[in-house]
Amino acid sequence: MKNILVTDFQSQYASKFYQLNRVWIEESWVLEDSDKKDLLNPEKIVQNGGQIFFAISNREVIGTVAMIRNSEKIYELAKMTVQVSYRGRGIANLLMDKCIKFALKQNAIEIFLISNDSLIVAKSLYDKYGFKEVVLDSQKYERGNVKMVLQITT
Repeated sequence: MKNILVTDFQSQYASKFYQLNRVWIEESWVLEDSDKKDLLNPEKIVQNGGQIFFAISNREVIGTVAMIRNSEKIYELAKMTVQVSYRGRGIANLLMDKCIKFALKQNAIEIFLISNDSLIVAKSLYDKYGFKEVVLDSQKYERGNVKMVLQITT
């Protein structure tokens, strides 16, 4: 994981946010309208008080994740993906660490995510960081059948 930088949103990387997420979503599903809303307007996520992080190696974007502001103290962790050739190297951990630090800095009390129970590797990552499965109360994604929450304590 040497030489990997995790940086905040920069408009020069906006197309990579779309491209990387499109690849992983289309491995098993189709891009939904809610995906397109976020992926095609990343600046709006930041303008609304969220953030998008990029993992960069040798000036190439190899991973990304969004923290979408849901309310003053609650953020949705969304659109986390790592380029296929870089998976399994701990890059998702770097992205997750950045998301949690961001949430703490924003004085958030909760991070939630919507996922699918077929994403075993992702579920393992969320479990490792202390996310707990709760009742799914969102219809944001048709493929979403699991909601997990991380309570933030300072």
